Amino acid sequence: MARKKWVSRILMLGSLTLLAGCGREPRPPEVIQSPGPANVALLIEREDGAGPYVESTAERFRVVASGEAIKSVRWSANAGVVEPSDEHVTWTLPSAGTASLSVTVETESGKTAEGAFQFNVVAAPLASSSAIDTGPDVTGSSCDIAFDSTGKGHVIYTNDTHNSLWYASWDGTAWTTELIDGPGFNNGGVFVVKSQLAIDPVTGTPHVAYSKGTGNITNSPMRAGYATRVNGAWVREEVDASVVTRISIALNPAQAQRPSIVFSSGNAGSVEIATRTASNTWSSVPFSVTAQALTSDALFDATGALHFITHQPSNGYVSQSLQVLRGSAVESFPLKTSATGPWLAAAWAPGSHFLALSNAISDGEWNAIEDITVGTPAASSTRRVSTVDYKYAASDLAYGGGKPVVALRNGTALALGTTDAQGFWTYTQLGTVQDASRPSVAIRPTDGVPHVCYQRDGKVTFQ
Repeated sequence: MARKKWVSRILMLGSLTLLAGCGREPRPPEVIQSPGPANVALLIEREDGAGPYVESTAERFRVVASGEAIKSVRWSANAGVVEPSDEHVTWTLPSAGTASLSVTVETESGKTAEGAFQFNVVAAPLASSSAIDTGPDVTGSSCDIAFDSTGKGHVIYTNDTHNSLWYASWDGTAWTTELIDGPGFNNGGVFVVKSQLAIDPVTGTPHVAYSKGTGNITNSPMRAGYATRVNGAWVREEVDASVVTRISIALNPAQAQRPSIVFSSGNAGSVEIATRTASNTWSSVPFSVTAQALTSDALFDATGALHFITHQPSNGYVSQSLQVLRGSAVESFPLKTSATGPWLAAAWAPGSHFLALSNAISDGEWNAIEDITVGTPAASSTRRVSTVDYKYAASDLAYGGGKPVVALRNGTALALGTTDAQGFWTYTQLGTVQDASRPSVAIRPTDGVPHVCYQRDGKVTFQ
C-alpha cells in the first residue's frame, strides 16, 4: 500500500501559518509564488507525520520547486535542530510556541527562490490517564507525586475507604503499590489523615511525613509520623507527641538529604521543626517566632537554609511571612495580609526564587502566586505577585524547563497550566476529576514532561 503523505500549505517569505491537515486523503499543495529573479514556486511536503506539531519531535520535510530541477538547497530554522540532506531536512522541533523553517533553493536553470514556513508548535501531551491502584477501595482524595533523577515516579496517596496511606512506584510502564501505614492489629498501625512526600533525587529513597491517630479523625488529636523505605520494607517512626494540624517535610542537601519535618498545631498555635538525627531519633525545636501557623511547603536551599511561610491571625485577618531558618537564626520577610490563610504549594526557581501558589482563590483574587526573590538577610527579599486563573478550588505547583507548571481543579474540571514565551498562562484541560480532591503535579527530569496524580471515579489516577 502506498504511503499517504500530508502536504503542507505552502508559504513564501511572508509569515503565513502552516496548518496541519486532518483528512485521510492527501491534499493538493497550495502553490504560492516565492520572490526571486524568476517565478519559481516552492512547496514543502511533510513526510512521516500527521496531526499537530509537538515540541521535541523530529519532523521530516522535502522541498519541491515547481517545474524545476533543484541544484542546491540551504535549510535553516529560528529554533530547534536542523539536519539537512539535499532536498530533505529533519527538524527537531523547539519548545512550544511559533517556530520558523526557512529554505533557499537554486535550480539547475540558475533560478533562485526562498520560502519561510511558520509552525505552531504545541507542548508535549501528557501520558494517557491510568489508575494507579485498581483495587476495589476508594483511593486518592489526596496524593503527592515526585520523580527522582532517573525518571522513576513516586506517589503517596490515601486509601479513603480505610483511612490508610499507600505508596506507589512507576518504572515508566507499570505501577507497584505498597501499604505505608493504616489500621492494624498489635503493630501500632493507626488511621492516617494528611501526608507529604519527599524523594532523595539521587537514590530515589522516599521520605514521608504524615499526621496519624485513632478515634474520630475529624476532631481527635493527631500526631506526627514519619516513614521511609529501607531494604525494600517500610520503616515507621514516631516524630513528636504534639498535636499536629499542618505538616510538611523537606530534605537538606547540605546534610546528605537528612529529613526535617515542620508542623504546627491550630490556626494560631506553635510551629516546630523536627530533624531526624539518627534512625528512630528526632530532635524537635519550637520555632522562636510565636503565635504562627504553618501555611506552606517547607523547602531547603542548597546551603541548608530552611524556608517556609507562616501566618499570624489578628482581628479577623492573617498576616503571612516567609520564614528563613539559617542554623538557629530566624529571618523573616512580610508578604500579605488578607482575610484567609490558605495552604501554599512551594517550588524553587533559579536565582533564589521561592514560588508559592495559593491552594484556592476566590473569584478574580489577584494574589494567587508569590514570586519571592530571597535575599540575605531575608528582610532584603523582593516579591512579585501574579494571577494564575480567575478561580479554582485546589491546586499544586512545580517548576521546570524554565517555567512554572500548575495543576488547577475547579469543581470537577482539572487543567494543567504553564506559561508561553510572553509569560501568559496557557491551559490544557485534563478531563473530569473528583470534587473536593486535591491534585499534585511534578515534572519528570528525564524528558521534561509534567505529570499529575488526582482522583477520578474514586481511584487515584496518573496522567
